[in-house]
Amino acid sequence: MSWVVVARKDFEDAIRSRWLQGLTALFVGLVALIAAISLPPEGQTVSTNAVLGGSFVGLLSGTLAPLIALVVAYSAVSGERESGSLKLLLSLPHSRADVVFGKVAGRAAALSTAIIVGFVVPAVILAFGPLELDVLTYIGYTLLVALLVSVFVAIAVGWSAAAPSQRTALAGAIGLYFLFVPFWDAVRFPLQFALQSLPEWVPVSATAVSNALFLINPASAFRGLTGALLRGQLFAGETAALQVSALSMLLFWLLAAPLAGLYVFQRRDL
Repeated sequence: MSWVVVARKDFEDAIRSRWLQGLTALFVGLVALIAAISLPPEGQTVSTNAVLGGSFVGLLSGTLAPLIALVVAYSAVSGERESGSLKLLLSLPHSRADVVFGKVAGRAAALSTAIIVGFVVPAVILAFGPLELDVLTYIGYTLLVALLVSVFVAIAVGWSAAAPSQRTALAGAIGLYFLFVPFWDAVRFPLQFALQSLPEWVPVSATAVSNALFLINPASAFRGLTGALLRGQLFAGETAALQVSALSMLLFWLLAAPLAGLYVFQRRDL
């Protein structure tokens, strides 16, 4: 269980990181501010779904959370390689796989803790107001945000392991963020249009192409799951199969990104 040792140390280092502390404080403050603004006038009530389904909370969860993950994790391996500490780490009884997966686990745990704290604070604020709190929905939403953050940590660490330098790792992290978050539709729609023009003998329907291009992006898969959760139809109704695919895609990224980075890392000189 050598990777557990790496994960524990990386968790402790991440928790002490000023970057993480500052970004966590920003996330907590923004979510708490939105929760306070969401309090209705006296005599009225507000539901959990109304708060979580608001555009501002969705924007924070789907936009700021991935950015925090990429910023905190992009230098996980490349930074230690350039500082020389990676050689010291690998001189201990740790394999390169232990390093990669330990850093994914450690930083994902640190950021998930920060996310949970970020959603506990507004829950306390709203508890003192006229909130019809659906505890299971609130917990489910929080866990899905933590999963999204963990996926982007895995993507960042995988890229960090594969990148030849920290500068390349930073540039790649910026590029991945813009690809997956603000510009995905600009990439998806032309691809969807091109793939829909495939010959009739190709056994792929236009709907299958559209769903695949939607779900392959972890941020889109997250939106699909949270939307179903807030509608009270998580893994139920007509879109149940699509939701299972969305969750499967998130888990795929969680494992495949570090494995791809490890494949390159194993063949790279320190």
